[in-house]
Parts: sequence; structure tokens; C-alpha cells
Amino acid sequence: MLRAPRLNANDDTVTLTRWLVADRSPVAAGQPIAEIETEKATMEVAAEIAGVLLHAVAAGAEAPIGAPLAHVGPSLAAVEAARQAAAVAEESRPDRAPAATAKARALAAARSVDLGAVRASGDTIKERDVARHLAERGEAAAGTDADPRLAFAGDASAHQLRVARDLREAASAGLFTTLAYRLDLRGPERMIAAELAQGRTASLLVALLAALGKILPEFPALRATLANGRIYRYRDIDVAFAARSPAGDLHAPVVRGVDRLSLPEIARECARLGKSAMRGKLAAADVGGACVTVSLIATQNVESFTALPPPRQAAILALGATRQEVALTAAGPLARPVATLMVTYDHALCDGITVAEFCAALDRALNPEAA
Repeated sequence: MLRAPRLNANDDTVTLTRWLVADRSPVAAGQPIAEIETEKATMEVAAEIAGVLLHAVAAGAEAPIGAPLAHVGPSLAAVEAARQAAAVAEESRPDRAPAATAKARALAAARSVDLGAVRASGDTIKERDVARHLAERGEAAAGTDADPRLAFAGDASAHQLRVARDLREAASAGLFTTLAYRLDLRGPERMIAAELAQGRTASLLVALLAALGKILPEFPALRATLANGRIYRYRDIDVAFAARSPAGDLHAPVVRGVDRLSLPEIARECARLGKSAMRGKLAAADVGGACVTVSLIATQNVESFTALPPPRQAAILALGATRQEVALTAAGPLARPVATLMVTYDHALCDGITVAEFCAALDRALNPEAA
């Protein structure tokens, strides 16, 4: 039996966008048989064994994580019998989750509602059933519908509800505070110019990721997460960056192993991931599991901003727009490019002194000529 895999930590469902192999057709072990997607990722599902394929869901249908997508067996009769047995076992499970639409699950997750307590108006729990449940317990799903000062603007998208859930989860799991640091950008500007002179593309994001690859191994507290009274540390230096789609949805693709990549390799990865995020087609391997996230807003006059770390991350770096600052040197006044770096960090895992030392190390890594 092939079950719906979890592509991202916060997924509730996947959508089977298309079948690559027809129903009741022979398949080989390892052969891609279907394409699935979530709000953040797409991937192909492959047959684990050779045999006859029997579809369990239709193309375009949503399936809860862990639900059967297909059955593969040595013969059509055997796979039909396996499907019937699986259906009976699923129905008899005492802990079987109630059937619910994706919108219902998203609203329930965002408002911490147990779907088992929701009364369905039919065979499947719908979003309106969750909204009614919230209203019955004194919580209006859309806020305060009776307030004459407010006009209903529409339901939140599944992506927006998932982001809200992630931020609430992160806020409840950590004790976050911020530190502001003035970052010298002369080194990154020289690096970008040198790369362009060689016919290669580069950016401030690329420079930051390269510098983080050098210094993050020295700051284990910023690569940690606290869960159930235990501290866990990320083994790899995987760094996410904020990317915005044309529709306004925020994504966080991850550059894997930045400490092992060259500048051109980081630049290529950033370009590839950025394009995939713009199309809303990030692969499963391109999201989740980062130890730190970087967010840049280069809009003029945005001096600084505070970003919120995703779940299971101790810190996020937010960099505002570049500005020119005049510094007094022995040779006289000198204009230099700077930007304000805001580091939001979990105070339960690291303190301000550690974060200040981290920022200073990042400054040195970005400006090796000044060291």
C-alpha cells in the first residue's frame, strides 16, 4: 500500500494532481506512478514493489497524510483483496481521524480545534462545521461578524491559515527577543562586483549565506531547538531564505549545506529555489529542516524590521535596506554602505552576548579585508 507522505512538517493533506500510470496497469519497482503536491512542495510518488497498480484516489483529490493513495500487488485479484482488507481495517481503527476537507483541517489547526469534537453536517467535516463549532463555544471563526465597524473580506486561504498556525506554534514554543546590529556591507559589495566581473551572478543574499556557512558551526546555540525539556541541535548547516510569490504568499526554500558550497553554487541554488518559489512549485527536498532563516527587505527607507522565527528554529535574521553612513577615519570622512541586521532569537537557548558575538563574527566573515 502506498500512503500519502508528509512533504512538510505542518502538512495535513496532499493533493494527487495526476496519475502517471493508468489504473490496473503493471508497474516496476521504483517507477514513478503519481504526482502529489501541497501548498509548499511537489513530488513524484514511486512504486515500492513491482506488480499491478490499483488507484485508491482520483486525480485532483485531496488525501490526509497517511491515507492510502494506491495498492500494488502481484495480481489484480490480490490487489483488490488487499484494498478491501485495508478499507475494513481503516474503518475499524478506534483512533481513526474523522474525514474532513482540507479547509476544515486548516481552520481547525489554526484555532486548535479537535476535529473529533466537531459535529459533521454530512459524511465529511466541512469548514462551516468547524466554524459552527467555534461559534457554539463562543469563538466566531471570522472574528466578530456582528461588529458594524468590520466588513467581511473573504475566507483566509489554506496557505494563510498554515502560516498563522506555524507562527502561533513558534510563539508558544519559544521566548523570543531581538538584537539590532549595524552591518558593514563594503565586503559584500566588493564580492558582488568581483563575481559580476567574472560573468557570474551574486547578491547580498548569496554573500550572507556564504558567511553563515562559515560561522554557524561556531554557534551551536543558534542551531538548536527546545522541545519537551530537551535541546536538539541541527547536524547540517541548512539555511532558509524568505521568498515571496506574485500572489503574495511567503515561502522559505532551503539551501542545503551552505558550509560546503562555493559562492557560484550558492548563487545557482538561490536562483533555482527563488524561481520555484515564484511558481509555487518547490519540491519536498527544498523546504523544511533549516537551522536558521534569512529575510531581506531591500525597499528604500526600510531601516529595519523584526521577523518571526518559524517552528523549531532558534533564530531568524532580518536585514533592511542598504544605506550610506559617514564614518570618521584617519584619512578623513568616509562613506560606507551599511544595513541594520535584526536578529530575533530564543532567549531560552542563547543570550544577547552570544547573539552580539555572532553578529560580530558575521561582520568579519563578510569583510575579511578589514580583519
